Amino acid sequence: MKAIHIMVGGPVELVPPLDSYLADAEWIGIDGGAKRLLEFDIPMKKALGDFDSLSAEELTQLKQRVRDVTEFPAEKDLTDTEIGLMAAMEEKPDVIRIFGATGGRMDHLLANLMMLTKPEFRQAVPLVEIIDCYNWMKMYLPGHYEIQKLQEMRYAAFITMENVTGLTLTGFKYPLQNATFSFARALSSNEFLQDSGTFSFDSGLILMIQSKD
Repeated sequence: MKAIHIMVGGPVELVPPLDSYLADAEWIGIDGGAKRLLEFDIPMKKALGDFDSLSAEELTQLKQRVRDVTEFPAEKDLTDTEIGLMAAMEEKPDVIRIFGATGGRMDHLLANLMMLTKPEFRQAVPLVEIIDCYNWMKMYLPGHYEIQKLQEMRYAAFITMENVTGLTLTGFKYPLQNATFSFARALSSNEFLQDSGTFSFDSGLILMIQSKD
C-alpha cells in the first residue's frame, strides 16, 4: 500500500506519536510542517507552501536539506494544505494521512476540514485521513462501510457535510435506519457496541470522527 503523509504546521502538542506511521510512507512538509519534519528528523520527499511561518534562515536550512522545495505566494486561491493535497494526489497513493491540521487558528481548522467538499478534491475523499492526538477523521461518499473501532478511541460521530439521505447505523449505541439530515448536522457522542460497526447512506457527504477525551 502506497501512503503519502502530509505534515501541516498546526500546534505540535496535537501531533500524535508518529513511530507507527514512519514505515513505507513518503512525507510532504507544508509550510511550518516542513520545519517540524526537519526537527523530528523525518525525511520528506518535498516541501511546499508560502513559508510565511519560517524565518529566512530557517527557509535557507530547509532548502539545503530538502531537494524539492517549492515556494508559493502568500496571496493565492488555494491554502497551503490544499496545495499539499494536490501534490499528494499526483503520487496516486492508496492513502493520504494529514497531521498537524487541527488546533490553533479556527479558520485553518475549518479550511482543512472543508477542503474535501470542493469538487476538485472529490476523488481524494476515499483516500484522506486527518489525525491528531484525540481524533481520527475521514470523509465518506455515499455507500456502505464497515468501520473498525480504533484503539483508545471511545466516541464515534457522524457529521453531515452536505444534505444526507438514507443514513443507517448498525453496531452503534445509537442506531439509525434510513434517516435524513440536512447539512451541518452533528450526530456526536455515539459509541461502538463491539469492535466494529457499519454505516451506509444514499446521498450527500459525511465526516466520520473517532475520538477520545
